[in-house]
Amino acid sequence: MKHWINGLRWVIGTVLLGSTLAMGLIGIAFSDKYESENEHSYSSKAGAASMEAGWQKAAQSYQEECSACHIAYPTDFLPSRSWSQIMATLDQHFGDNAELMPDVHQDVATYLQAFAADAGQSRMQSRVMRGVNLAEPPLRITEMPFYTRIHHEIPDRYVGGNPEVGSFSQCQACHGDAAERGLFDEDSVNIPGAPHWDDD
Repeated sequence: MKHWINGLRWVIGTVLLGSTLAMGLIGIAFSDKYESENEHSYSSKAGAASMEAGWQKAAQSYQEECSACHIAYPTDFLPSRSWSQIMATLDQHFGDNAELMPDVHQDVATYLQAFAADAGQSRMQSRVMRGVNLAEPPLRITEMPFYTRIHHEIPDRYVGGNPEVGSFSQCQACHGDAAERGLFDEDSVNIPGAPHWDDD
């Protein structure tokens, strides 16, 4: 009888251990699948983090000053060195003079450094920084490796050749209001005047 009970315990233990290992492997497989499916979805955490960390004034200055001409791009879409170079040349900001008052300039520059792509260790920041040449980082988000990885399939005629969009820097044209909140999801993209880019 005792031998039979020990055998039953061994069988039950083996089944439980096997089930646990199988569930772990299934979880890993699904997390990899989820990661690959969401490779084209980005949600900036900088905005929320800045409001929690006492950066309200600087975040507001950044939002107000930069959104006067274009959306206030997520700060974690460029590395700190790129932001430094942009802030140092605001008098020639992509063809415009975007100089700021000294106190506002300091607030915005400090904010950009604190929430740049290389200022944290989040999964999204790691994805943004993958493939970046830190010696010569791009000054344009549209030249960042992560950006070109997720937009390479979109034909230029849908964007640059589309008067309703104009250029790839006009995130809000295709991502809508979500772009202003730092949310970029492939499934919600709507390119004005064009079919869904994936249907082409």
